[in-house]
Amino acid sequence: MLQTFADQAVIAIENARLLGELRARTGELTRSVEELTALAEVSQALSSTLDLETVLQTIVERANQLTGTAGCTLWEYDEARREFELRVSHYTDARDAPVLPTVGGVTVIPRGQGLMTTRVMELRQPVQIHDIAVEGAYDSPVRRPLIEAGHRSLLGVPLLSEDEVIGVLVVTRKTPGEFAPEIVRLLTTFATQSALAIQNARLFREIEDKSRQLEIASRHKSQFLANMSHELRTPLNAILGYTELLLDNIYGEIPERARETMARIDRGGRHLLALINDVLDLSKIEAGQLTLTLTDYSLREVVHTVVTAMEPLAAEKGLALRVALGPDLPLARGDERRISQILLNLVGNAIKFTDAGEVRIEGKSSEGTFLVSVADTGPGIAAEDQARIFEEFQQADTSNTRSKGGTGLGLSIARRILALHGGHIWVDSTPGKGSTFSFSLPVRVERMVETP
Repeated sequence: MLQTFADQAVIAIENARLLGELRARTGELTRSVEELTALAEVSQALSSTLDLETVLQTIVERANQLTGTAGCTLWEYDEARREFELRVSHYTDARDAPVLPTVGGVTVIPRGQGLMTTRVMELRQPVQIHDIAVEGAYDSPVRRPLIEAGHRSLLGVPLLSEDEVIGVLVVTRKTPGEFAPEIVRLLTTFATQSALAIQNARLFREIEDKSRQLEIASRHKSQFLANMSHELRTPLNAILGYTELLLDNIYGEIPERARETMARIDRGGRHLLALINDVLDLSKIEAGQLTLTLTDYSLREVVHTVVTAMEPLAAEKGLALRVALGPDLPLARGDERRISQILLNLVGNAIKFTDAGEVRIEGKSSEGTFLVSVADTGPGIAAEDQARIFEEFQQADTSNTRSKGGTGLGLSIARRILALHGGHIWVDSTPGKGSTFSFSLPVRVERMVETP
């Protein structure tokens, strides 16, 4: 009978032991789940918002909840001012907030005046104070308010960013004694996330500042280009005017050799004036000062004007300049001068880069939209160059292109003028088989389209 009772006692003891282990293990798993949930919540805040205060507030609230501490504060270190600034705080007892470090209390601790923050920064590792009520154990501007609120022990953990301490996370407890290792470990994880959030915010502020500086520099550049272009155009127009007068024999007959020289001066000057006008147009566009003059126009007449202007250049190179327009092109509305500028640029480029064959202009309308194309039998454009040629100061990277000269602004200006009309431009090209530049344009443009 005694043996039976002993066997049953053993079973009962073993069951109790197993139950105790199960409860302990369940408690550990529960804490692990809570920790993982909290860390996931903080990670979600980090990835979903640029508001630093929201992220840090989430961290201190979850830190208090998981560690069972009475208060949690996060201090960011300002290297320039050599002081710690309170970013966020959270207290489990709402009565503590008005008398402890908050917006209405101590918010700045100079380096060296806060024992906790200074020691954490110097040691670069967690620091504990088991009882702040002990004289000399804790010297800080916030010591008295903490004691008056019943807080006794502190734990500070550094916020490290590439071995640099950028802040301190501090928790307080209303009982004296040492903090458990798992609490130190958990707070270290929260400190790492806090450092990441602060560093991200600093980088974002730096990017914003650089962006503002670049924007200012860009405005200054545009203003400089506009001023320079005006200053250059004034004397150049005078040079071209007097050259034309000389060629027209206003001041009497000039020798043939001198006439040839004057003609070269006139061609070079007009080419330079076109380049200056491109730079001026770009500066106006970038400064948002280019406005469209919307009037009724005929696309057929625009094409005819461009062909008349470009035929001598094409004939000089022995190129055929062909035109194919739809029979019923409607009366259009837009900036006729700017549309002519686009077409002149495209046809001029086609003639410039084509040494044999032809340049063909086609135009038609469909469902309220013009579709215009300029095709050539030139060298073509490589696929990797086809996107960037529409950017400022860009040309196809070939020796042939570089030998032709130019600023690389014409296509960029055309793209932007078309965007103001609500149209767009693109290119189809195969090296060795020529290029076709096409653009679409609303037939009726009643107002200018705002572009970034």
